[in-house]
Amino acid sequence: MNVHTLNITSENAFPALVDKLSAVAGICLINLDHLDHSLSCEYEEQTVEELCNAMTLFLFSDWLFARLQAKLSREYPHLSDDELEYLTLVFMHELRSNEVVVGGRNYEEWLGRTKVGLWSLLESDETVFIEGFARFRLKSFQQSIMSVLRERVHQFMLDREYEESVAMLRYMLETQPESAQELHVFCAPNRVWITDANGSLVRDAEVTEAALAESGGDLNSEDLAMSILITRSPCRIVLHDMNEGAQWPSFSETLGRVFAERVRACRHCSTCQQLKQAQHVFPVDASSDHRVKRNH
Repeated sequence: MNVHTLNITSENAFPALVDKLSAVAGICLINLDHLDHSLSCEYEEQTVEELCNAMTLFLFSDWLFARLQAKLSREYPHLSDDELEYLTLVFMHELRSNEVVVGGRNYEEWLGRTKVGLWSLLESDETVFIEGFARFRLKSFQQSIMSVLRERVHQFMLDREYEESVAMLRYMLETQPESAQELHVFCAPNRVWITDANGSLVRDAEVTEAALAESGGDLNSEDLAMSILITRSPCRIVLHDMNEGAQWPSFSETLGRVFAERVRACRHCSTCQQLKQAQHVFPVDASSDHRVKRNH
């Protein structure tokens, strides 16, 4: 009987490595050192494939999760442990489901390449340093993963900032008494304006001055429209959305989130059709206040 001995060291998720190897029949763990994160295991020739599979699975599950958590924690110390765990778990699920391609290869292809690399180490009876193996064999994989994850974290922070902004706007709206007004909000690609039920443009000099002061002079028509709507707190808003291809988060989406059931879409009314044919020409002189910027 030909018995081999393999020495393995892993700085990340070492207890999980012990559990996975212990579950493989025909492998005997010896010289466990939890402080040094190292172990030795004895196995027979016919057990090489099971051992290789267990180590590959460990690399792409527990070890990868711990490694990504550690990197994200260093790069984004302002994110909580729960937030980092959520982002990592979602990405790991997408990776295993082949919903994301990393470094030009899918999950199964990376597993196969890694298994081949580990097999060659097992046959040579060399000591396996998991971090060293991953640094050498999975360098491009880890770099690609971190690039994707950084994009996910950036989007997550934008989403969180947006949700906090919507919550603040809703709080401000709740402090205003609801009025019996019906206002119409027109969203065009480069501006937003408000009219009353009769089609007259709604202006508010005091709100404009206050919004300009608060923004430090950097105010666009969307910011001004939201300020006016919250101040007037109409019981009903008819939304005329002529900018349905707007990037997230669009003004119309934010309007619906803030005013909820008060908002009703016009469903491509005749006024919208006429404005589209006129290329969204503003109904009055747009230069009434040059300090209010167009939207881009």
